[in-house]
Amino acid sequence: MKISKLFFLFILAAATISCSSDDDNNPPPYTLSAANFVDTYKLNFLEIREVETITFNNGTTSTSSAVTVGSVFQNVNFVFNADNTYTASGLFNTVTTVTNADGSTTVGDTVIVDLDESGTYSLSVGNSTLIVTDSDGGVTSLEIRDYTETGMTLYSEETMVSNNSTIVTTVEYRFSR
Repeated sequence: MKISKLFFLFILAAATISCSSDDDNNPPPYTLSAANFVDTYKLNFLEIREVETITFNNGTTSTSSAVTVGSVFQNVNFVFNADNTYTASGLFNTVTTVTNADGSTTVGDTVIVDLDESGTYSLSVGNSTLIVTDSDGGVTSLEIRDYTETGMTLYSEETMVSNNSTIVTTVEYRFSR
């Protein structure tokens, strides 16, 4: 009988230890808040995708696309301040690849972007949205995705319809801290 009690206590102790170590491996998630958002973020990924679909009178469609990809990010920093201002600076390259309706592709020249921008921002924690207004008055609304202690992803999608043409533009930025 003593052996069975010792065995029971051993199992109970092992279960207690394993439960507490599981809790240590699952820290609470890092949540988006105005205080947590203020920081310097380094841009390390940029993709702009534009897809145009044209619908003809007979009901057929033609689709073409352009994808712009950023690379060689040199000190590309976005600084979000507590007073809801931001600055963005640094150098990076972009290359645009166009895929025509017939399937042929054209790769454009490498463009060097010298980023020097500032403005204001508004953060909506409830729906994970960042609205950025640059110094020229341009407004961009971005969805905050994958927000963590070490980085975040910003995403936007816009659809423009004009006559028989629909253009869907998506933009994705990935940052680290």
